Amino acid sequence: MTGTEDFSGFEVIRAAMEVERKGHLFYSTMAKKARHDLAKEIFTWLAQDEVDHLKTLENLASDFQEGAFWEDEEVFLPYLRRFSENEIFPSPARLEAVLRSEDSDLKALDLAIEAEERFAEYFHKAAQNARSEDGRKAFTWLAKEEDRHASILKERKEKLLSR
Repeated sequence: MTGTEDFSGFEVIRAAMEVERKGHLFYSTMAKKARHDLAKEIFTWLAQDEVDHLKTLENLASDFQEGAFWEDEEVFLPYLRRFSENEIFPSPARLEAVLRSEDSDLKALDLAIEAEERFAEYFHKAAQNARSEDGRKAFTWLAKEEDRHASILKERKEKLLSR
């Protein structure tokens, strides 16, 4: 969490845009490889929801224009890169192993739930630690969205298990 406490709302939004891009790739991959129609539908919906989030974040960025440029790129850019280095999303190797397994759809759902819960936890902590009101507001919105995704995924998993 080091460094996120002082992020402006714009910086939070910018980082979240990176998360949404990675999420879209993650869920698109799972949708393409899903074996059951319900799993394919769930992952396709999640991939599209990530695109919708990205559009929302692009619109929100204008609300946080003040403080739009971070003072220390050496702090901010590594934070962005961490999301492309599998800090929260599973590694490509782990994802491929799950997608090749016999019960791949259920295991993929578990991976997705794990990722959403980890993001939610991360953003909740970041909101608690944020020193700026706009940073706290942006982190809180992100945490709620990730909580919502995790909840939906758990419901869909139950539906898939009951088939």
